[in-house]
Amino acid sequence: MQEQNDNEYYVLSPGRAWTEEEKSLVWTKPLTHKVSAEERRITNEIKRNWDRGEMKIANVLLEGDAGSGKTQLAKALSASFRLPYTKFTCFADMDKSDIIGAILPVITSDRMEHFEPADQAALKALYESEGFQSSTEILMEALGISREHASAKMKHVLKLAANASKNEAVEYRFYASEIVRAFQNGYLLEIQEPNVIRDAAVLMALNSALEPAGTLNLPMGIVHRHPDFIAVITANRSYAGSRPLNEALRDRIQHSEKMDLPSKDTMIERAKAKIGCEDDEMLDILASVIILLDQTARTHAIKGVAGMRSYFYWADAVAQGASARESLYHKVIYKITTDPEEIKLLEDALEGQGLMGLLDEIPAEPQSKRRGDAVEITTWEIDMDVDSNPDPQAGEEGIRLKKSAESEGSTIVSSDESAEMESTDSGEEGAPNYHQANPEPMSEEEKQMERDFRRKLNQVSREIVSDSLHRSVKLIVHRPDYDPNLQEEYGRLSQGLMPVVREIAKKTLPLLEHEITAEYAKNQYYGSKFQADSVAYRDFRLFAKKRPPTESPGLVVGLRVDESASMAAFGRLEAAKRAVIAVYEFCQICHIPVLIYGDTADVSRLEQMSIFAYADYDHPDIRDRFRLMGIRARSNNRDGMALRIMAERLAASSKQTKLLISISDGQPKAMEDYTGSLAIQDMQQTLSEYERKGVTFLAAAIGQDKDVISQIYGAERFLDITNLNELPAKLVRIIARYL
Repeated sequence: MQEQNDNEYYVLSPGRAWTEEEKSLVWTKPLTHKVSAEERRITNEIKRNWDRGEMKIANVLLEGDAGSGKTQLAKALSASFRLPYTKFTCFADMDKSDIIGAILPVITSDRMEHFEPADQAALKALYESEGFQSSTEILMEALGISREHASAKMKHVLKLAANASKNEAVEYRFYASEIVRAFQNGYLLEIQEPNVIRDAAVLMALNSALEPAGTLNLPMGIVHRHPDFIAVITANRSYAGSRPLNEALRDRIQHSEKMDLPSKDTMIERAKAKIGCEDDEMLDILASVIILLDQTARTHAIKGVAGMRSYFYWADAVAQGASARESLYHKVIYKITTDPEEIKLLEDALEGQGLMGLLDEIPAEPQSKRRGDAVEITTWEIDMDVDSNPDPQAGEEGIRLKKSAESEGSTIVSSDESAEMESTDSGEEGAPNYHQANPEPMSEEEKQMERDFRRKLNQVSREIVSDSLHRSVKLIVHRPDYDPNLQEEYGRLSQGLMPVVREIAKKTLPLLEHEITAEYAKNQYYGSKFQADSVAYRDFRLFAKKRPPTESPGLVVGLRVDESASMAAFGRLEAAKRAVIAVYEFCQICHIPVLIYGDTADVSRLEQMSIFAYADYDHPDIRDRFRLMGIRARSNNRDGMALRIMAERLAASSKQTKLLISISDGQPKAMEDYTGSLAIQDMQQTLSEYERKGVTFLAAAIGQDKDVISQIYGAERFLDITNLNELPAKLVRIIARYL
């Protein structure tokens, strides 16, 4: 069988007639295109089920990081199925008119003369269009602006036109969106990044379009889904402002693909086709570097991406004579991060695998073996900027970042200094500058409130475990008292942490801006503003009301600390304290609700399980940061019970993302027989139960039982903390990644 780009087998409607305009929208696969396993799987599934009625597959989800080939795959499906390709890029402030389209009054030229030139140009472009493009596309093309600005301009023009047409008979014209055009005419539509949409009403309208026999209620009537319509949803897991994909939307997906980096052999094959280079050894080394950088960035919660785009551009630069090591920084590493500490982590990973040395061995001269038919890079919709002569000064900066700590003029601290995050950014006597170092003594009223809160915690915690394996375990929840003597230890441990915590928070806070808004929510059944331009939709959503600002990000964090006796060994206890300080202070800066509990078992026959509530978002107290220093190495550990209590608290939170991190140095073990398979089964049942309730678990293993902890939690939830000095920064970066 021939390759799919030459094969008529996958054409879904062979006898269908297309206009010349529509034919131009069908993507043509370039000679350099290589069919991926994902493409082959999707085309086979859709073709196999195309005529099977309710089993028809027409909604596909491609989810992965930037550069993983989602858009390229969507276009390839257009070519295979011979359907016109169009796309719609979502943005945070979309409303229903962006999904459906807009209805615009046609006003006379004499009235239009009173408008601003830009508004006149926008209206003229709309009036002169033939209706094939959407209103947003028309304005983007006519005014040279982004999609989001085009949407805002469209709303502004609607308001102008409505005001200019008062008290007279008006002719209206409807401009459909790309979604409606594809839905009605049977195109292949790529819907990009729907996970950034904030308005639930917009998602509901989008869900209607994805129903197998869906309909859209438009001003001119009801439009039914064309039988050839295929929706390909592409979502990026790492975009700032992205949220978990709406569950109702996910439920309408009939086939999904997790888009990660392909295998090394596939990477090399694609690079050969894209850039025409036949140097297998060089391409193999570069692919190994990309794969390792991608894994390292994920492990350390670095938000940047090392993907296929980076691989193609880097390989092309090296093939044309650029230094493999120097161009690594400009083509790959600086796209991932420019933070010196994070760059050091990436460099150390490459050095550890010997890849830096292999890069030095690649000759910096043009490769002579080229394929004659591969003369242009046509990947990912962007022009190749081949850096065959990199800026010498920039190259020196890239090398300078790799100097050792002993080198003269080094800009990077040593690995120990970097890992321990030492700094002098502190106030007198080592106390961090930004918080109150000496809180006032507790008043009698505050002491009574603490006692009431402790009583409530005991009651709630016992209710949580009343139907579990631990129902007969004698439990006491403690609310540790504030001890001024703990301030000195807090100041000593936090002294080097705070600058790095602030730096990570500084990078994180801009990502939270999408959570805070004081704008008006449109398309409401009631509100303080009447929307004249909504009347045409005839859905009674004619008002706008003030949307209250969200006070904090949509994330809640729980941090559980194992206080078993073995934590006293090998510096584990101090590492745990430093970690909880970093997590607590980061959450305070970013206004993230945080729950920090420690636990131990078998203190006495009357206290078989002890939980220590050091910080609780239901009862925040400035003294909590000092209470954290009360973490101790005590006795045994009954992990499943502690996890259940904390997970239930998080599950009850209204926050969208619920993250529970457990710091532990060993496997569960408590009297009488809570150990071995019984304890492991209990923990795994707890993880499974609360993951269904939306809680995400991570385990930071800092002891000798890492293999057992990995087995209990699963590889996807397991963090191997070999270097205890890295624990604080690693946990903070992981939390930041979930925002």
